[in-house]
Amino acid sequence: MTQSREDIKKNFQNHKIIASESKSWYIGAPGTTQNSFSVTWSPGSILLYGQIGNITLIATEFSSYESAKKWLGSCELDDFKRTIANEIPENLEYFYEACRFWGNELHYK
Repeated sequence: MTQSREDIKKNFQNHKIIASESKSWYIGAPGTTQNSFSVTWSPGSILLYGQIGNITLIATEFSSYESAKKWLGSCELDDFKRTIANEIPENLEYFYEACRFWGNELHYK
């Protein structure tokens, strides 16, 4: 479906830019970028991106940073899968373990 420029403008005419809390960080081994990625949390979503690929997670459990950490630190793989906003990646278990690692680490608050 192709929209005209006028239709696109009309869709955004009532939108506003609103400041929102978010946190971003990098996870990787010191001295190498192998198997490293960046993570961004904002209320309701988590984005992981890097050499391993990209994934967007969306869930009400991510409404606060602490609740996102707690949920990801203890979720089962099937629950994790239901939060994926796009298609399930081939390396799903890598993303899952990366999120569990972050969810169980205490060093970044």
